[in-house]
Amino acid sequence: MSIFMRINFLQSGQSARVKKIELQRFLNYLTNHITGVIMLLFFLTSCSQINTTNTNDIYKYWEGTNPPSDIKLLQGQYWQSDHWTGEYIIYLKFKSTDEWWDKFLKKNHLLIDKTNWIKPADAPNWFKPSNNSIRYGNADDFDQGSGYFRDPLTQVCCIYEIQL
Repeated sequence: MSIFMRINFLQSGQSARVKKIELQRFLNYLTNHITGVIMLLFFLTSCSQINTTNTNDIYKYWEGTNPPSDIKLLQGQYWQSDHWTGEYIIYLKFKSTDEWWDKFLKKNHLLIDKTNWIKPADAPNWFKPSNNSIRYGNADDFDQGSGYFRDPLTQVCCIYEIQL
């Protein structure tokens, strides 16, 4: 029975008991179809992988905002999985003011990290922190090898962040 036939049936001169049963069937019908549509939309929207080298887009994915005026984006590479878990890998090179960098370190609880760090094999060719760069990191148990580099002379930052 189509949805319009059900509506017409409910409007006919049937007894209250029959109308109640048909109304319940009608509501079940709608619920099942709406649930199916919602699940389909969730499936279609949650399963799209992101790959970009657009530095403005990368910054927005990473920080959730447009880049501020006190940094200059230079290069980037971003990958996000097609899973709802939000897995991503980011490489970003930019120039920042001292003030912006200090706020970034404080906000993310990053300290100078002198442990051995190995550049990932999939790093883009341009991702080469200078010899003057200071590496920062955190002692977080969830860290998977992210590295935050900044050359204090040139103010160039190289960010590698991984969340898998």
